[in-house]
Amino acid sequence: MRKRLLKTDAVIAVVLSFVGGMLDVYCLFNFNVYATLHTGNMIKLMTHLLDGNFTAFLDTTFVIIAFAVGIFLTNMYENSRKKRDVRELFLISTGLLLLAGLMPCDAVPGELSAWKRASAFLIGLEGAFLIRSFMRFGEYAYSATTMTANISRLVTVIHKRVTKQDTSQNYAITVYSMIFLSFLLGVAVGYSYLQHAPTASAGFLRYYGYNLILLVPMACMLVLYRMTRPVEGKA
Repeated sequence: MRKRLLKTDAVIAVVLSFVGGMLDVYCLFNFNVYATLHTGNMIKLMTHLLDGNFTAFLDTTFVIIAFAVGIFLTNMYENSRKKRDVRELFLISTGLLLLAGLMPCDAVPGELSAWKRASAFLIGLEGAFLIRSFMRFGEYAYSATTMTANISRLVTVIHKRVTKQDTSQNYAITVYSMIFLSFLLGVAVGYSYLQHAPTASAGFLRYYGYNLILLVPMACMLVLYRMTRPVEGKA
């Protein structure tokens, strides 16, 4: 039997990294915040405060709170008494992205309206489910969206490979490298689309042209749901 290049948990990490890169560039372009990179959001938070831009300060705070609420909800979900199939996290992510995509972009990129604030909040929630969904499957300490952590871990496994001649680290090096490339690909695809997104002065494309890119991460979530086996959550 032909040996698979990547195990299922690594494939999930690679796909979620692609989704994370795409969602982060979508949020940065459309909302001027990040979906999952909350170190960046914290920097924005303080600079907005120091600049006296209190509207942007509150909007950024809103997204950080949305992420925190999402993490709280995923912990409640995973520790519920009733056993659940944690693949449902992928379905919840798809639902959140669908709702976010239904919110019209009725303000220019970088500015927020009431609808766009609701969309940003939903994607902030989705960022939490995106991260937690991988954590329930990961065999290694991969991070689907936090590239800072992955760089640190990659250098650590390279050090072990070089200094100890530990060939068992080759697999981890391969996966980390693919995660980086996948994240960059997600950013590139998202940014390229948003730069050339179909728009119109009126009608559907005026309000939803940018949101069409969300169909891609929705499709990725459904593919991951189909490709993974049921894994029970905590009782």
